[in-house]
Formats: sequence, C-alpha cells, structure tokens
Amino acid sequence: MRLRIDPWDPEYGGSVELERDLGPPAGLELDVEFAGAWMPIEAPRHRPEACCAFVDGVRRIDARLFAEDESGSAPALAGCWAVGVAWSSLPPRISDVRIGRELVLGGGLAAEAISVDLGGRRLSFAPRSVAGMTPADPILGLQNAMRASESLLAQEILAGGGAQLVVSDGPLTYFVSGPAVGLIKRQARAYLDGERAKVLERLDVGQRSPIFKLGEQRLERYSWYLRLATPRPIDGTMAGLVRLEVAAVEGLEGAQRLGDLCSQVLPRFAPIPGRDPRAPQNLYPIAALEGRLRHRLGDALLIRRALEVKINSEVLSGR
Repeated sequence: MRLRIDPWDPEYGGSVELERDLGPPAGLELDVEFAGAWMPIEAPRHRPEACCAFVDGVRRIDARLFAEDESGSAPALAGCWAVGVAWSSLPPRISDVRIGRELVLGGGLAAEAISVDLGGRRLSFAPRSVAGMTPADPILGLQNAMRASESLLAQEILAGGGAQLVVSDGPLTYFVSGPAVGLIKRQARAYLDGERAKVLERLDVGQRSPIFKLGEQRLERYSWYLRLATPRPIDGTMAGLVRLEVAAVEGLEGAQRLGDLCSQVLPRFAPIPGRDPRAPQNLYPIAALEGRLRHRLGDALLIRRALEVKINSEVLSGR
C-alpha cells in the first residue's frame, strides 16, 4: 500500500472522483485506434503556432428560495451565470463576455421576472421553469442555461474561423464540425479496463493515450487522455491528466489530428502546483477567464441583500 498526493486544493474536491456505480457507458469502443496493447502516443515534433480559443462559464446561486402557490411549494433559486472566451493571441485577451440572471422554479411552476435595484443599476432575473421537485433541480436548470450559452459561443467562434483550436471547459455537448474539443479536468468515470488503464501512468508530458469511442449516445464522440505536466514524485498516477473529446462527425482521422494538435499546444498552458488550486488541469487561460467572469457577476452579498429587500417589500405589501 502506498500513499500519493492529489495536487488539487482540497476545497475544490479531488481531480479524480469516480462514481463506481456508473460502469462503462453504452457504446464504448476501445479498439478504434489500436487493437493490441496500448502504448503512449508521442506528439509530432513540430509545434504549430496555433491560436486557441478557450470557452468557459461560471455560475452562482445568489439566493435559495421556495416557490409557493395554492397547491404547495417547490424549491427555487435566484442565480446568475457568465460565459466568455480567452484567446491565446499575443497579447492574450478575453472577449464575448455574456451574463445571464435566472429565477429558476421547480415543480413546473411559473413566475414573472424579478428585478432589483443595486448601485443605480437594475438587475433582472428571468424566470425559468424546471419539472423536478428536488433542491438539485433548480441548480441543474441554472447549469443548463450556462452550458447552452457556452455551446452557442463556441459555435460562433468556430463559424468565425479565427481559432485553429476551440477548447470548451467540460464535456462537449454540441453538434459541430471543426477543430473543437471538450476538456474534462475532473475524472468521474472509468472508461478503460485494467490492462489499458496501465498506459496512463506511462504517459509523459505531451503524450496521449490511444483514442476510444463513446458511441450510441446523443452526441457520439472520440476521446483520449493527455498528460499536461510532469507529476511530482509524491503525486498520484492521475495527477496532470485530462480527458479530451471531439464529436465523432470529424471521423477517426479528424480526432487524431486534433489529438496531435492538443498534445502539441495544451501543455504550454498548464500551471505548476501552487500557482492555481486545480493545477495543472486548470489551464492558465481558463483560470484567467473564470476570474474575469466571477468579477462581472457582481458582489454576491449585495445582490443577495437586494433580493431579500425585494421579497420583504412584497411580504409587507401582502403579496
């Protein structure tokens, strides 16, 4: 028995949090690139000067609520999200920041938008209804709103043709043709059997695993693992690994081209432990973008207080 470190700050959970009950997904094909023993795959030596666009979003719950009518109550929330893109151009820049504020109600309940005044500005929370009745359902509704905006932004960037690689932080959820990959930082599911999984501990910086396919799903994808940084001697096997995925519409050859490109360019953006609480998986452009987006959401305490004042005025007026 041996003990090894996960370099992520414990406040962010672990970089590996496998859900053992999930098991392999339907349509998993492991032998699409190599049918024999798996070996690490080297990146091409030539490193292109590719312009990368990193798309990400953040969300925040400003107030947990109960939505009540004559039939009973359901969980609800007032929350916000922001999405944007960080460009690897020189100088680096952040653009296309979009912000949404949502009043999400469970149980299929409907409501009008709620607006609050804060510092001379009016913030409006648009109503959104979800069917579920658990406290997690409104959170999922807020998450889905953010993810939909991320997907739309990524597709617009691809259509504009200004990036040689578009990296979405998280699983790929949209149908698109072009150089787009999803980057998964936290590993929540085991895709490889025991024998093939041995290749992961052998990956050096810039090396990837063979490609496998996630078929029979709404969006069929090719996927692989990439080593972003050299783990310290005290770190676990999975430290510094990310999983990448691309829409299967690109075909295996397209996935291989993107796999090589990711191996060539993504490790240069990996922070060292101590520079970021989720190093090295939380790439520098993504971390910078997240910081900008959280700032743009506004002060959480002031917004919560404004919501409380708004609801208190409705209580006093008998509504």
